[in-house]
Amino acid sequence: MKKIINTTWLKFTSFILSCFVNVISFAQDKTLVLSYSEQQTSTFKIDFQQIDLNTKVGIFPAYDRNLKAPVINLTDTFLSKRLNVPLLRNEQAGIWKKIWRAELFIGGAELFGATVLIVTPKKLTKWSHDWEQEAWRHIKRSLKLPVWDDDNWKINFIGHPIAGSFYYNSLRSQNARVCHSFLFATAQSFIWEYLIEATAEKPSTQDLIITPIVGSLLGESIHFVTMNMRRNGFNFFEKIFVLIFNPSFVFNNGLGPRFNPIRQNQLF
Repeated sequence: MKKIINTTWLKFTSFILSCFVNVISFAQDKTLVLSYSEQQTSTFKIDFQQIDLNTKVGIFPAYDRNLKAPVINLTDTFLSKRLNVPLLRNEQAGIWKKIWRAELFIGGAELFGATVLIVTPKKLTKWSHDWEQEAWRHIKRSLKLPVWDDDNWKINFIGHPIAGSFYYNSLRSQNARVCHSFLFATAQSFIWEYLIEATAEKPSTQDLIITPIVGSLLGESIHFVTMNMRRNGFNFFEKIFVLIFNPSFVFNNGLGPRFNPIRQNQLF
């Protein structure tokens, strides 16, 4: 009973912390957007005292050839600044093209993950020692309802949310909608539990819940932080952060000038 209570509180704490990080990141993003807009938007002031309005009686000023109007320069406007920011890869593509690329990245990552689990000591993964022979029987058994697993808490409450954030951002980093990214993360979680990991154990109830939900909250927070860093170009330390916490963004967009702004100050 005590173990169940501790597990429940650990899940609850993980969920609350993820929500908190998401709210903080969202608030920070809104502040930066307002600040960026105020700094970049130019206000045009027309001095009408310098305009020659010597018009003739009965002639509308717009038809007077002597009317002089100032030329407004749009080279320093917020619009021009926005147009100079490269688009994300597949930003204007259809959702299925984005899903195909995301699946390409996730498929490779899941293959790598499955390989890691295979070579991981069975004491940690709780897999059977002869799982190769029992894989097909396990897959047929997995078609039943999921069960509550006894995996190490580091796998359930750290590993799965991180995996969920990778699922989420593999689509979100192509400028996909939040709902599409969440559904993709959910689908990938079911694929992992019922097709890949099911070769060794039954699908896990908490993994099917934690991976897409907490993973999407964590992934959206990381996405906001990444996009804030991207606005003025990544510095060295920001590149390290994105490479570690948002590899999906790096796979889709890289860190170079093709899909990201160029940083003016290259020293930091």
